[in-house]
Amino acid sequence: MDNIQFETSLVKLKNQLIKYHPSDIASLFETHESMRTKIYEALGVKLFKNVFILLDDHVQVQFFDTLNKTQQASLLKFLDTEDIKDFLDTLKMSQQILVISLLPEKTKNEITQLFSYEVDSSGALSSPHFISLSTTLNIKQATHFVTTQVTEKDEIDVIFFHDEDQKYVGAMSLQSLIIARANQNIEKLIDQKYPFVYATDSIDIAIQKIRDYDIDLIPVLNDSNAQIGVILSDDALTIMDELHIETISSFVKAQTLSDTDSPLKRAMNRLPWLLVCAVLNILIVSSLSGFSDVLEAHVALILFQPMILAMAGNIGTQSIAVTILKLQNQPQVLKKDVFYELSIGILNGAASGLLGAAVSYAFLWILPGSYDQMNLIALVVGLSIFLSMILSALFGVLTPMILRKFKLDEKAASGPLITTINDFFALGSYFIIAALILFT
Repeated sequence: MDNIQFETSLVKLKNQLIKYHPSDIASLFETHESMRTKIYEALGVKLFKNVFILLDDHVQVQFFDTLNKTQQASLLKFLDTEDIKDFLDTLKMSQQILVISLLPEKTKNEITQLFSYEVDSSGALSSPHFISLSTTLNIKQATHFVTTQVTEKDEIDVIFFHDEDQKYVGAMSLQSLIIARANQNIEKLIDQKYPFVYATDSIDIAIQKIRDYDIDLIPVLNDSNAQIGVILSDDALTIMDELHIETISSFVKAQTLSDTDSPLKRAMNRLPWLLVCAVLNILIVSSLSGFSDVLEAHVALILFQPMILAMAGNIGTQSIAVTILKLQNQPQVLKKDVFYELSIGILNGAASGLLGAAVSYAFLWILPGSYDQMNLIALVVGLSIFLSMILSALFGVLTPMILRKFKLDEKAASGPLITTINDFFALGSYFIIAALILFT
């Protein structure tokens, strides 16, 4: 977009901008601070709202403050309710009150309802822009309503239905409604098994149902079974992506307070655990140096060391990831959770051990030269994989539990720290088993 000519009339600038996607215009808007007002005026509030929702939070707040009250109210009028809520979440309480005062009464009520639910609940993340019709309507009446009464904010891909008591009944795709014959009974066309979630359900449940049923949006009901909103699949995927990024960042202890943080600040955030791991690695090398005789006598053992470390590391990472996610939703890990992960470690360890033994035997058999103890080395590899995977699964559960007990950040146990612990026990198991089998 380097060819955008800002030194031109608003009409010509608009003609240049509308050729680009809103996300491209948002990037342009963020990088050309002196031209923000002109971009806003050129696009007009109706088009600019698509750009506004894609801006970084601090840019949204910064630009919104430059508008007068009339312009602010106009922009808010065109934003969807859920976008207004997202914008309010970035503001201080005093600023929220001022923004809410600019909203129409209907939107105020919708915002108040969204804020009444828990942050990670389906209700808090739902959109009130949906179509719900009474089952008493016929096909002609329902079609007429959809074609004449809906607004551009409403989601119309799926039409929802309620009974005379306003209770949710089911759903019908817009396509099914359009192709339906006028004399057909509308209740027979409604999918009464269409999935839904309650407002108090966690967003994870909504995401799971959207994925399992392969639907574009899911209705959200209150305790009285009346529909209060919908969650779109695109929104659910965005939320899921954000959760994964947040979780992964916390696992590797790589999160930063701000995108503007300097490399030095980011480095200092990660450095402590890297230093701890460096010290632990020195201890590992020192403690395992006593097995040098084993390696000298059986050089082939070195070939399978990466495989054992990888298998132990993988299951350890899986185990600690599951444990940390559990700790985010409950105060402590239960005994059954520990035994559950341990059982998984035993089963996966047994299967991987057998496969590892077979692969190592075949590998040594193919290599040129003769290895008189191929069967014993294969046995060492198989047993080492089995034992190291069990230990890694167990420590993947115990490490975050111990850290939480001492009121430390259990997320920091992932990444470098747990990898180092896994390496120690994997290599230790490998060399001890090799010494016992190959030197007896």
